[in-house]
Amino acid sequence: MSKHTPKANVATPTKGQIASHVPPDSAAGWEAAGRQIAPMLGSYSAAIVTSSDELAAAHVALGIGLAEAEHRRVAIGDLVGELEPIQSLVSSDDPHGISDSFTFGVSLNRIAQPIDTTGNLFVMPSGTGSVADPEIFKNVRWHRLANGFREVGALLLLVAPADAPGLRELIDHMDGVVLVGTSPLDYAPYINVLARVPAPIRPLQRNGAPAAKPKPVWLISLLLLVLFSLVAAGIYWRYLDHGTPDKRPAFRNPAPRPTTPQTPAETLTVGPPGNLADSTSAAAYAVELATWNAPDDAIATLRRNQSSLPAGTVSPVPVGPNRDTYYKLITGAFTTKTGADSLLARLKQQGVVRDMPGTVVRTPYALLLDSATAGHTQELVRKYAGTKQAVYVLAQRDGTLKLYAGAFERPEDSGTLLATLRSAALHPVLVYRTGRTP
Repeated sequence: MSKHTPKANVATPTKGQIASHVPPDSAAGWEAAGRQIAPMLGSYSAAIVTSSDELAAAHVALGIGLAEAEHRRVAIGDLVGELEPIQSLVSSDDPHGISDSFTFGVSLNRIAQPIDTTGNLFVMPSGTGSVADPEIFKNVRWHRLANGFREVGALLLLVAPADAPGLRELIDHMDGVVLVGTSPLDYAPYINVLARVPAPIRPLQRNGAPAAKPKPVWLISLLLLVLFSLVAAGIYWRYLDHGTPDKRPAFRNPAPRPTTPQTPAETLTVGPPGNLADSTSAAAYAVELATWNAPDDAIATLRRNQSSLPAGTVSPVPVGPNRDTYYKLITGAFTTKTGADSLLARLKQQGVVRDMPGTVVRTPYALLLDSATAGHTQELVRKYAGTKQAVYVLAQRDGTLKLYAGAFERPEDSGTLLATLRSAALHPVLVYRTGRTP
């Protein structure tokens, strides 16, 4: 692989060169901020965490990783070079890392090192060589790695300098970026910003509560007085309970309450897509306009802008550690990212996304409901109007039509809508969605 000389303002770090200049309390604050925004990455599988302060970005990535590792596997990669927050977690004597993997073909399974007891969180150090190589950033292997993480429901986080040569190409292989503090990418028109972390936050205790302030002396005295009174009252009632029968208070134990049998939570296993052969030709790119925590708001917005939103649909997806359901308004179905970019630009020009963020996403999966011959689009939609779901039609190469519901980044995200449609006596099938808007 050919090597390119880094830009003059990008120093190539050597082992031990980067020492943490982030104060301990600030480091904990950046990590806490990462934990706080982690649910925003719940439906994504590959992201870059970047900043003008790479150490702050590393702490944020660790915070995200610790939170997401509670329910899925996470790998954090160092694309800066010997980042102290990441390097300090490496316990193995093996010096190999990302640079060795991309230069000499060392397996990523070999360089990924577990750092927690659950075995869900891994770090990938920078390695023996420099990772400030544009050829590493631009390597199409990242696209395959991102797809691999997506297929198994894992998360890949890469800490990278905001001014690294080749960063734009790397961004195109990922789902998007997390911007930490100040960054020259703040106003870059080509990036999909998944979350912003403007500053560290006050760290939380393990139980989720802010660190307690010292209590004043008068409050401690009051608590001791209350405790003494309770003890005295307990002794008094114990004396009455053991006194003569006519002086004992007549307490009765409350009648036992009937227990309500607990119904086990319903689970739904989502199988693999039914058309694996169509994975390479899937209409995988779309525009995500906004996300709501109630379906009515998403549906109302879709109906209000129906004429401007081709293949518009609402996808209920689980987000965050608690897997709360959020409703994403998604439009468009394209085989290339360029098509989705053009749709987003047009929607901005028309003012449709004026009050909505609007980002390009990769949603190759959908639920197939039915199909029909060409020219019968309206009949097909009317047939399923009673479902109250946001269904849409895509025309196929052979002239037939397919009716879909939802658009998803991962197969398991379709579980909620799959269960809803099945309860309506429908028979949806998870597939790679194909076709174009008629």
